[in-house]
Amino acid sequence: MRNLWLSEWKTMTRQRSYYLFLILWVLVFSLLFLLERNNTGISSFTNITGTIVNILLYLLPLFMMIIGSFSITNEMESGQWHLLCTYPVSIPTYLVGKLAGLMTAQATVFTLSFGISMAIGLLSGIQLSLPWLLGIYLFSLLLIYVFLILGLFLGTVATTRWKALMTSVAIWFFLIMIWPTALIALLGLVPYPLIDPLMKIAMVLNPAEFLRVFLIIQWDSGAIFGGSYDAVVHLFQSGTGWSILIGYMIAYLLILFSLSILCLRRRRFL
Repeated sequence: MRNLWLSEWKTMTRQRSYYLFLILWVLVFSLLFLLERNNTGISSFTNITGTIVNILLYLLPLFMMIIGSFSITNEMESGQWHLLCTYPVSIPTYLVGKLAGLMTAQATVFTLSFGISMAIGLLSGIQLSLPWLLGIYLFSLLLIYVFLILGLFLGTVATTRWKALMTSVAIWFFLIMIWPTALIALLGLVPYPLIDPLMKIAMVLNPAEFLRVFLIIQWDSGAIFGGSYDAVVHLFQSGTGWSILIGYMIAYLLILFSLSILCLRRRRFL
């Protein structure tokens, strides 16, 4: 697993696109922080916070799914996967090594860009709250984590990079771009008493929505979701809120990795 992690790390850091991500995130966060230079400070859920959260939701899931799926489909197309099958490397070890390498590389570039942007903001005289910064940073890392896992799963299903790209874009478009519209349309077809529980089930099924709701509630802004989410707000703000988040992340990993293992075992004998 260590060799797989190092291989993935070296592969990512040798690509020019890796450093383009660093420049991209520095520009995005620096501009957003500078927009608030005339305000008294950023410490809670404000317009600029909502803008940052939306940009992260638009960009990170798409990038991570494409990177994760390409990581496996590249090896499928080049024949490296069949070569790896001749070595005593189990499929779970292969997937964990892939995820560890990708997560390390993406978390490193995001951390560097976020730190540089924060330094630029502080030098410009912007007052930035540490809890607010940690909330944005944690939200970003969790998005990277969940959508890299989803991307790896898509890589085990897709047979070519083109199919992996199209599938990643389609899922991103559904989960991020049209999720509210699709949810409203579907809930309009069910009896009224079922709307409330179905909204909560839908939140759990969409990891981006789950993380967004959790983050906003942690900023004491859960009132914006309305009365139907009162139970969720009280649950996430209770002492078990972070335990629920950790359990959700572990369950998400186990479910998608189990499906990925089944797909790779099937393809191993094709």
